[in-house]
Amino acid sequence: MAPKAEIETGEWLAAGGGNARSGLAAVKVDLDPVPIRQLSALGGLQASVVFARAERVVVADLAGRVQLYAADGRRLWRRNLSAAISATPVVDPDGTRIFTGNQAGWVHAQDMESGTIVWRRELPTKSDPRILSDLLYLPQSKSVVLNSWGGRFHALAAATGEPQGEWDAGLFPYAGAAGDRQGRFYGLRSVAGAGLQFFRAEPGGREEILHQQPGKDSPANRLLVSAAPVLDEAHGQAYFIMNEGHQGTLHAWSLAEGKILWSRLFKPALAATPALRPGGGVVVAGLDGSVQVLGADGAARHRYESGAEYLLAGGVCSQAGTFFIGDPLGRLHAVGSDGQGQVIFETSRAIQARPSFDRRGNLYLAAMDRQVYVFRNRS
Repeated sequence: MAPKAEIETGEWLAAGGGNARSGLAAVKVDLDPVPIRQLSALGGLQASVVFARAERVVVADLAGRVQLYAADGRRLWRRNLSAAISATPVVDPDGTRIFTGNQAGWVHAQDMESGTIVWRRELPTKSDPRILSDLLYLPQSKSVVLNSWGGRFHALAAATGEPQGEWDAGLFPYAGAAGDRQGRFYGLRSVAGAGLQFFRAEPGGREEILHQQPGKDSPANRLLVSAAPVLDEAHGQAYFIMNEGHQGTLHAWSLAEGKILWSRLFKPALAATPALRPGGGVVVAGLDGSVQVLGADGAARHRYESGAEYLLAGGVCSQAGTFFIGDPLGRLHAVGSDGQGQVIFETSRAIQARPSFDRRGNLYLAAMDRQVYVFRNRS
């Protein structure tokens, strides 16, 4: 079951749709492969498009601009946040504020109607200030959760930006957090001397390490924990990826029993956040350019070769089981539930952002050519 706000509005408030990061559309989708419009940005796009009430469309780019569009493609406002934005912003469930982190280490809260900055806070760091993790909003505590390359997870009060909690984010903190219906968040980190950790934390500060994978003596790897955890609370499971060297492991965790249900090894590693399948299971994109469909038991169902050397950005899934993913060659693939797929659209630059569905099932594809392509849902 999705958080209440998603059920009421149908909007994708965060990367992957909502706090669970599921990437699963709530409506039936029959996509027209010809874009009905394009939304222009001033820089390349690595952040996914997110939405607010009244079908407002939020676009954030590597030029440091945040723009708000109406559903018909009219730009309502544009604001400069001074540094590149690659982390996907998050919108509060009321649709009144947008929260954004940039590569200078600043978090901004903006008024939805005007784009005015309500508050801004610089995250402390002794080294690299960049915020690369997609943001999360926890409605129970009214807090925004994210991490930066300063090595800490932070929870900030949505109303004021004041710190509410802080946790170790380990080395190379890149993976965003996922949130459950109880207001807790789940994260991944690589900790020197301890290995890779999957943990759960309360906004007030208490945390619990759920699973730990010992580290290996090997060169530093920034992709150790790059994909966000994905929650499937309807089936009582969480999925998370831990990489080591040139291989990665997808783990399925029982939320009720507190243990690993199954694990599946992939070669090479995995960088993209998985997407849930309707009825259970996941779709996984690998650094070998393949897309693999797995059942809820972890068994491989189908495999699709994209023709790209690697896949970094995650994909999204329709209620019919069709998986949509962009590749570094600028192509959008549609992969059916039977593993048969094809390229349905091509642009001139790489696609490095996870696609997004709006409440009507239209697909928004952000690309490095400074354009967001909007594909109409014919259903």
